[in-house]
Amino acid sequence: MAINRYVKKAGMLIGMLGIIAGCFQGYRAYAEDITQKTPPEKVNITVHKLMYDQGTQLNVDIDGIKNDGYTHDQYPTGVTKYNKADYGDVEFTLGNITDQVLPTEDSDLTNAKVDEIVKDVEDKGSNSEYVKNATNKITSAVDENGEITFADQPAYVNSKGNVYVVYESKSAAGLVTQKAKPMVVIAPMTDNTGSGFLKDIHLYPKNIVSKLSFELTKFGDDGTAQSKQTPLKGAKFELYKGEPGKGTKLGDLVSDDQGKLTATDLTLGKYYFVEVPSEVVVGSDKEPTADQYLLGADARNDAHNKLTFEITNDGVTSDLKASYVNYKAPVIDKTVTNGTGQEHSFQIGDAVNYQGTIHIPTDIAGGADGITVNGVKSETSPYSVFKWGDTAGQGLSYVAAKANIKVTNKDGSVVLKENTDYKIQNSENGFVIDFIVNNGQVSDTVASLHGQDLQMTYNMYVNDSAAVANPLTNSVDFVYNNNPFNQEEHHEKTKADVVTYGAKFLKVDSGLFGTGIKATPLEGAEFAAKNAEGKYYGGLVDTDKDGVKEAVWVDDVANAAILKSDKEGHFEITGLTEGKYSLEETKAPENYQKLTKEISFKVDKDSYKEENRITIKNNQKASVPMTGSNGFQTYVLISCLLLGAGALSAVVYFKKKAKKDQNQ
Repeated sequence: MAINRYVKKAGMLIGMLGIIAGCFQGYRAYAEDITQKTPPEKVNITVHKLMYDQGTQLNVDIDGIKNDGYTHDQYPTGVTKYNKADYGDVEFTLGNITDQVLPTEDSDLTNAKVDEIVKDVEDKGSNSEYVKNATNKITSAVDENGEITFADQPAYVNSKGNVYVVYESKSAAGLVTQKAKPMVVIAPMTDNTGSGFLKDIHLYPKNIVSKLSFELTKFGDDGTAQSKQTPLKGAKFELYKGEPGKGTKLGDLVSDDQGKLTATDLTLGKYYFVEVPSEVVVGSDKEPTADQYLLGADARNDAHNKLTFEITNDGVTSDLKASYVNYKAPVIDKTVTNGTGQEHSFQIGDAVNYQGTIHIPTDIAGGADGITVNGVKSETSPYSVFKWGDTAGQGLSYVAAKANIKVTNKDGSVVLKENTDYKIQNSENGFVIDFIVNNGQVSDTVASLHGQDLQMTYNMYVNDSAAVANPLTNSVDFVYNNNPFNQEEHHEKTKADVVTYGAKFLKVDSGLFGTGIKATPLEGAEFAAKNAEGKYYGGLVDTDKDGVKEAVWVDDVANAAILKSDKEGHFEITGLTEGKYSLEETKAPENYQKLTKEISFKVDKDSYKEENRITIKNNQKASVPMTGSNGFQTYVLISCLLLGAGALSAVVYFKKKAKKDQNQ
């Protein structure tokens, strides 16, 4: 077999090409590298991909691996086999450029020409004319060991050697920060003795690789209609690698003064952030304060996590960044809009008008722009539970037909519609207003009011079981959940108290000689109570047959409810609102004079106390017998005896006084 002059020069030239391609010089050959005396018709070209990071200090004049076609197992410090699992797929393309660089048998391939080829392919990649016009192009990715073998490539064919270009055609941007330089391979390649040829050719290109960082900025939404967001310090996150809900925890992170936290040392793979409760963000086990935010549904350790990112085989071409917003919880309030006095006093049967308010959170229907990952925005999840429950306590009654429930915005310009914007669930003692009516979410109308107040008005009624001067409590249980994937409900409770008042009385006689001493309780005195408008208390009547009795007031004393003193002289009136009242005695006890003047009294928070019981005195009737009767004679006799006793006492007194004066 004749060997042309080109092949004879190949062994010397390839040594220079290794340096030109930017590969290292030092080497150690394996003993199993086999040479043969005659040039092979086909060769196997194996690429051994290497890597090192930017900080590795390499001296190509001292350390390195020479692309001499042999295998090597010792690498410079900091240089390792390519880690495909961390840094992604790397592909190499091999193309035969023999016809371009050696068009005739007399053509020569100089070092300068090799320089030109390497530079052109390095700059242009697949757009290089050498690559475009190459024949038998093959592209393949490295295996788990960072290796590719282009098997059975033509070498010495028809008395002519072949020239190949090998270049890195794909790698993960960002992870691979510097591609390997292209390489020119001349086949067949002579061995180190210069007298044989290599059947298997081994190449050692290298990459500069870098791990990546991901910056997350945490914001808190102030809950206003304008939805102002500010960086949130002290929010806690965990970083996981893997599928959301099934990943491996990598570490803990806390946002700084600027709301920022940074995950570092990231390589190929899927990642997600999990937010955990902190001093500024609370979960379902606590009710938030005014300064705290709710833990959202979209950064949990489950399959619904939206705070995810992935570093793929394509790598990244821009900074890895994300932002995540936490929102304030809804805030409720409840007041009484009617009643008398600061304590909101009512009489039995009165309608108590309550006003409840709910500050609608910004993310009621999902927080717009609540999540941004690498420039892609998405909404946080909507509320799945949002309902106002009100229960009448002892002394109060809920009457559905008369509750008159209305729901509006704060100024009343938007009136919400039952069965469109909310549903009412009635019970014996109260009701629930449920705002989740739109496929598991609030209505569009409610959603449009985010950052504003909902206002609810409704009535409950004071009944005849109401304890006097004690709070009559109407309790609210507001239930909400901002995590539609888990029923971890929050309960916010409040109440509004009202009262009903009364007064206590004691009926007695006027006592000894009208002094009140040894006053005797009088049973059987009867009174009618009057209000400030001069109407008489007519008792408790269920006028509209709804099960709730009302205190009625009548014009005629004949129709008044009579208050009657018991054997201890006690009587009382209850179920009144704060104000001024009076008692009119309609019947005096037997042998006692009926009062001719009304007894004024005041009803307030203290009037029902025992120490403030009002005493009402009656005088006995005068009993003087007619002239000439036995009674009259007896009366005169007794009177004379009393007068005589008085005179005798006076005589004895003056005698004793005179005797005493004489002795002096």
